[in-house]
Amino acid sequence: MFRSAAVFLISSIGFTVSATQSINISGTVINKKGNPIKGAIVSLAGQKSLKKDTTDAQGKYLISNATFLVTPTPILPSVEKISLINGMIVLNLTKPAPVKIEMFDMKGNLLDKVLNHPKSAGDYRFDMVTHPLAANMMIIRASIGARTSTLRYLPLNICRRTIASSNAAYSTGGRLAKTQAAIDTLKVLHSNYISTDTAISSYQGEVNITLDSIELAKFSFFVTSLKGLQTLSGSDKGFGGDLRFGKTGQGAGLLGADSICSCLAERSMKGASAKQWRAFLSVAKGPDGTQVNAIDRIGTGPWYDRRGRVVANKLSDLLNDRPSSADPAIKNDLPNEDGIPNRSPEGTRVDNHLTITGSGTNGKLYSSNSTCNDWTATTGKGGSKPRSGMSWPQDFGGFGGMKNWISVWDQSGCEAGTDLTDASMGGLPNVYTIGNGGGYGGFYCFALIP
Repeated sequence: MFRSAAVFLISSIGFTVSATQSINISGTVINKKGNPIKGAIVSLAGQKSLKKDTTDAQGKYLISNATFLVTPTPILPSVEKISLINGMIVLNLTKPAPVKIEMFDMKGNLLDKVLNHPKSAGDYRFDMVTHPLAANMMIIRASIGARTSTLRYLPLNICRRTIASSNAAYSTGGRLAKTQAAIDTLKVLHSNYISTDTAISSYQGEVNITLDSIELAKFSFFVTSLKGLQTLSGSDKGFGGDLRFGKTGQGAGLLGADSICSCLAERSMKGASAKQWRAFLSVAKGPDGTQVNAIDRIGTGPWYDRRGRVVANKLSDLLNDRPSSADPAIKNDLPNEDGIPNRSPEGTRVDNHLTITGSGTNGKLYSSNSTCNDWTATTGKGGSKPRSGMSWPQDFGGFGGMKNWISVWDQSGCEAGTDLTDASMGGLPNVYTIGNGGGYGGFYCFALIP
């Protein structure tokens, strides 16, 4: 679903061979504190045959002594198109035309008219993250002349890695900006930092890069909070059993759940999305069409909650009714993304212990009928019965001996909904929501980096 702005720049502008040109690009790679980064790999995405350079102790790199054929003039867009990519409204004008962007709330009420001006041919972008209304779900109506597209905007900037810090050309500053003619992408990789792509308009000159560190505080586990799921889904009922979150194709439910984890982690701790988050969910068919077990996709540990408390030191510690090495303060009430015990997220205790996993007590797929069609469906009566564990045991002693955090209960259905009262402890009859019996469709998130 998502592509970086740099990738978009390259894909939207074509070139034809016309002249021989040399490469001589140099610069310095530093961290946010201004210190040089040694050992960063710098390469040109469009010139894979060229050697890569690695930064020295001063953070310096040099890519030079190579020639190739290119044209200095970009080709204009061949297709008129309006799209929304990673919070960026993108417009491709094949000829001069008036451009209009309007924002509406989900009931159709006009919120803002961003612009209504004639523009020359070319590629344009408007970064929604810079707009004051960016935190709200909206309907965007964008027009190029008589061509109009209606786009559904979700406030995904909370999990978007903005690269404006390393390349100011990407920021539109709250206005429609014409895309800079980019000829290639400079890629920078380092194991301790968030990788970045920077568009370049010339193969000559100095390009300095700043990387964000992933050397963050210990934080690698949480239970998705109801508030977090409501915010990302745009519904008081949450996602239900459909966790695709904009992903498409095989394994979309699992990949979407991973993205939800990443977004919620980033909201709680800036930069935490780089820790490679995985939803603790099993599916019958993952992205490659084969079975995926939750326990096999979360790394080897250790894992810590948002406040740095131990959840488990290793995989075997997880395969118990409660994580055996967990800090006593959270062992029987696993916390949400903000480190708050999930039973009392707003300070008042609620019945929300059922947490979907689709897994047995061994962390592996429970059955093909236990995953809401691999987390892509909101079927009610007669549909899937999502297998769930308990983020906290009923009354901290286990209800009917059931207190396993991974697997204790088949919920009645996959419809979106919440059930937070003790009155429905065994589940209400003829109710097929994913929260029936005490829950809201929450799930566990683990990071591969502690």
